[in-house]
Amino acid sequence: MLEKSPALRSIAVVSLVSAAGLLSACNDNDSPSAFEPTPSPSPSPSPSPTPAPSGAVSTGFDVTTDKANDLRGLTFAASGKIYAAGHSDADPADRKIVVARFNADGSPDTAFAGDGFAEINVVVGGNEQALSIAELADGNVVVAVNAADQNGGAPIIAEDNAAVTAPRPDGTSVYLIRLAADGTQVESFGDGGRAEVVFGWADADNGDWPLPIYNAASSGFSHAGFPTDTAWDLHVDASGDEEKLVILGMGSAAQLTGEGTQRVDNDRFVARVLASTGAADPDFNGGKAFTWATDGTLNDNARRGIVESDGSIVSAGYTNLGSGLGNHVIVLKVSPQGVLDTSFTGFGLDPVQNGVAVFNPFVADGGFAEAYGVSKQSNGFYVTTGYGAATASDTPSTLGYLTTVQQDLVPFRIGDGALDTEWGNDGTQAIQSESLGRESAEERGRHLTVLSDDRVIQVGYFAGTPAIYVLTEDGQLDSSVDGDGILEFPSATITQQFFAVAQSADGKRVAASTSSNANGARLVVLDIDL
Repeated sequence: MLEKSPALRSIAVVSLVSAAGLLSACNDNDSPSAFEPTPSPSPSPSPSPTPAPSGAVSTGFDVTTDKANDLRGLTFAASGKIYAAGHSDADPADRKIVVARFNADGSPDTAFAGDGFAEINVVVGGNEQALSIAELADGNVVVAVNAADQNGGAPIIAEDNAAVTAPRPDGTSVYLIRLAADGTQVESFGDGGRAEVVFGWADADNGDWPLPIYNAASSGFSHAGFPTDTAWDLHVDASGDEEKLVILGMGSAAQLTGEGTQRVDNDRFVARVLASTGAADPDFNGGKAFTWATDGTLNDNARRGIVESDGSIVSAGYTNLGSGLGNHVIVLKVSPQGVLDTSFTGFGLDPVQNGVAVFNPFVADGGFAEAYGVSKQSNGFYVTTGYGAATASDTPSTLGYLTTVQQDLVPFRIGDGALDTEWGNDGTQAIQSESLGRESAEERGRHLTVLSDDRVIQVGYFAGTPAIYVLTEDGQLDSSVDGDGILEFPSATITQQFFAVAQSADGKRVAASTSSNANGARLVVLDIDL
């Protein structure tokens, strides 16, 4: 790719408050696996910036706050204001959820919770995080919260040393919290202000979860202490007469109701609930969360997704398929009724499963691919973002990429039952910074949005620096944006990557926010000249 000077553009940074706070990192830990080469397609050139005929992209504002250490949930309000959700580590023994509302100029909206920041303690004395937020038609907002269930504590005897015991870890449950437009919690929603979202296990049934095995030598457990669920995304479904909420995530395999051995690996889940009460929608998969798992006992990782205008749901994620294969992108499409959508032609599995797309175009060179988000272009094709590796370490690329030193940004487009060969480089794409000689060559894609002109904005890291990528509709870097399609936002205090992105209703503004950082959180807004 085009080399970029470490000397970056001048950006006005407005500090809302001084940076402070402590951090208990809650970033996901994703690691590649070893691979074995398999036959590969013909080589393609490395990506290079391509001009786009569309409007300019510029930085509107870049603000920081110490009221939260993380703002991974992000959405524009109908009013044009910006909601963000995350957590605060001000009290490291009792992490709390933070919901923020910002004015159009980036200042905190003091009409919300007094200072623009509502702090909610979902579980007293427990760990909690929020990765997503959505606004309802009445102006209320709903936040999906992953909270420790506090069922742990009873000691477990180590299998390799009876003299050693360890406390059984807590599990994690998913709850929805609803806030009024003034920032106060709606106590009538759910049960006392919180609605439990059941994936595979209800919190009330956790006592039946099999006891994990503790190993004294490794100081580790064979599986979670109790069922562990994680909500990654939350969307409003306005396709019917009544508003629904769609929650995408992953969690412990569904509870067994008959004889057999309980699987302790993670599965993918999609739940739909009534926005009015938080209760499960009886018209979606019989009132239960939709679940999907690859064959065997593999951990299936869910990330973000979208809800289409007809109520269809598209979920992005990935699964490590084992030795010689590694992490593969897996995109699911679920019908409004809560079953796999057979109109979405599946590919990559043997036998093919309609509603499921599985792929890793770098497997021949020992590489891997993941998906953290998915969106849709006007041609009906789906684009993804994530990170991976074009090659294994010290392995030449048969696709024309540099040998991977660290993770690469790996966006794709799928349609008509296959990777779209009109996207990127014959259907592949890996954006790399190895040639720049910087201290880091780490790229990551964490979320994306499609503009009205079908350009794609993706957020994450570039060369270890928080960055926003602008790609043309066909998957090339857009050189009309800062010369190479990459906007970098270095910081001396909040260095964490962008993790969430949201687009305003008129398409003229795009916001990005950061993941966990001890010094606070950050919100950047781009202006799009349409």
